[in-house]
Amino acid sequence: MIFTSSSTFILIQLVTSLIFLITPILSILTHAGLLEQICHQSPNYHLCVMTLRSSIHHRSREDMAGFARLTLEIVNSNSSTTLEHIHKSYGETTNPKVKKALEYCLVSYNTIVDVHLREALDAMKESNYKIAQQKIYVIIIEVESCNNKFKNLVISPLRNTNRYVQNLCSITISIINNLIQPYQPISTY
Repeated sequence: MIFTSSSTFILIQLVTSLIFLITPILSILTHAGLLEQICHQSPNYHLCVMTLRSSIHHRSREDMAGFARLTLEIVNSNSSTTLEHIHKSYGETTNPKVKKALEYCLVSYNTIVDVHLREALDAMKESNYKIAQQKIYVIIIEVESCNNKFKNLVISPLRNTNRYVQNLCSITISIINNLIQPYQPISTY
């Protein structure tokens, strides 16, 4: 079989194309495996998979720290959305007890977004996972305090959003735990 220069060129193009096609597919499969590993260790598997699955396609190289940053960014986004929801609900409610509870939550979520999440994201950028973890625990406590303000009220406009933020925080903590204390097999001597 004799290769002409044009057939050689086509063959080289085909091989090059395959290399560029296979690399992203292998990357996606590797990330999918890591995602499965992360989510099986998290307290809420289904929410974890739903939350992280899109990152495989949007981010070319995600590792454990990348997934932790991603979930923290999602917590930040959802906390900001919750803050907007609190503002809206506060303006719409006429019930003084609900208004007072929303006022408390407004302060809590402002602190969550402006202080705790910013500091947690900064800590993640610096690979200071312990500080990030501590900030996320504080966020969970703040959100629970907000939830408790509605405990004796019939209406709780934040029940679902608060639960969602807490669940995302729990997933983030489980990922960060892997960064702080990576899996180490037990040696048998």
